[in-house]
Amino acid sequence: MRGRIVSAARDLFYEQGVTATGVDAVAERAGVGKMSLYRHFAGKAELVEAALRSRDSAQLDWLLPDEAGPAKERVLALFDRIARAASRPGFHGCPFVRAAVELPGDHPAHGAVRDHKARLLVRLESAARDLGATDPSRLARQLSMLVDGASAGCVVHGASTPAEDARELADLAMAAASGGGR
Repeated sequence: MRGRIVSAARDLFYEQGVTATGVDAVAERAGVGKMSLYRHFAGKAELVEAALRSRDSAQLDWLLPDEAGPAKERVLALFDRIARAASRPGFHGCPFVRAAVELPGDHPAHGAVRDHKARLLVRLESAARDLGATDPSRLARQLSMLVDGASAGCVVHGASTPAEDARELADLAMAAASGGGR
């Protein structure tokens, strides 16, 4: 039952936003009573955090799968995935950024957002090391900014163009960071 509640919350928070989604809607989508929901979660804040944490690994694996292949192509493919997702109905950008923007700064779910972004940085830094970047940590931070900007830009503009532009910038950043030209 807990899993059904978390899954319903995860979907609704992404579709409608965290603040616009009440626990009544989550309980209804999960097919449980409100009291059952509260037996599993002390309140909405705990539910938001659980929903984000449940999305973490799948989101990372979608963005930057931990697989073989040239690091440059793996990173550039990340922007292609964002562009494809942005061209489909129901795209609302990065669920973690979306939640972070909506929630007050002291909300406990910000920990889930920070943890997710830290794990993405680890993957990006590993790719940056594979590229031979002179400062892998810096390149990872730069790429992370491009990822978040691409996702948000696609939402704002209702188009995949920001992800395509970010892909081009990522290519330039990776070339510059590894001491090579284009």
